[in-house]
Amino acid sequence: MIVVAIIAILAAIALPQYRNYTQRSANAACLAEARAYLSTAVADLAGAVTPATYVPKACDASANPNLIATDFATPRTVTFDTRTKGNADIKQNAVCNTGSAQCELVDD
Repeated sequence: MIVVAIIAILAAIALPQYRNYTQRSANAACLAEARAYLSTAVADLAGAVTPATYVPKACDASANPNLIATDFATPRTVTFDTRTKGNADIKQNAVCNTGSAQCELVDD
């Protein structure tokens, strides 16, 4: 009985930490994906090439940040929605500027 009680206490402590860890990982994965896509798209636009269509892997499919040539001339912000994979309270979305090709995590 004591062993079962100890395991239950450890699980009660570990599960919330694991959920935080998985959400922070999802946040970081979406940020990395956003940076990679935006860097490639801005380079394509600078070379007068139509950027590739964005296909989400780590970010939510509802994001549609496909860039066009005018986005390079007139910078705008593009939001990549992070998937919820753990504690939704610490979910952050990746927000990128098309002019500077810089991305950062912001609270949902």
